[in-house]
Amino acid sequence: MLIFDEIETEIFLKYKNALIAIGVDLSNESVVEYIENCNCDLESRFQAIIAYWCWLKIQDREFINPNKLLINAFSEQWKPINWKDEFLENKEFKSPGEKWWDKASQIDIIKNLVIDVKDNFWSGGKVIFGSPNGGTWTMDLERVMDMSWSEIIEHYEKVTGIMIESHPGHLLLHKKNLNQGEFN
Repeated sequence: MLIFDEIETEIFLKYKNALIAIGVDLSNESVVEYIENCNCDLESRFQAIIAYWCWLKIQDREFINPNKLLINAFSEQWKPINWKDEFLENKEFKSPGEKWWDKASQIDIIKNLVIDVKDNFWSGGKVIFGSPNGGTWTMDLERVMDMSWSEIIEHYEKVTGIMIESHPGHLLLHKKNLNQGEFN
């Protein structure tokens, strides 16, 4: 696990999804060592390798050995050329949670059940669901990503004791009658 101060952590979190997407293995010991030992311009090094990847994509050329290139960026003190913050908006750089939410938010029922999706680089992530009574509960992002939409709804109904009916333009929620196993 990478060890940073507060400012370095903020910089790392800004670029980590892009670095992972371009193929950098952030669990590789050499990569971690170079990143942790960077005493200045951490952000410039990240920008330089991401900008290089973007340039190669435009040139329709392959990005070979991302770990070695990142190490070169640090050891040779690369500076970004033509850096644009928009590079980070590349859809390929979205985290697993962002990609899941992009799909989930298209499903009316799901987007009304989910309060938030939290990514965590080291320990996966969490999907936070809201209950009609105002409470919340969470599920591991990886588990939710492995479930179908109907399985997520079924699990929600089981956890909350609420049955969900979908109608055009609205949802109808029924509280489960625990004595009779029926819904009211």
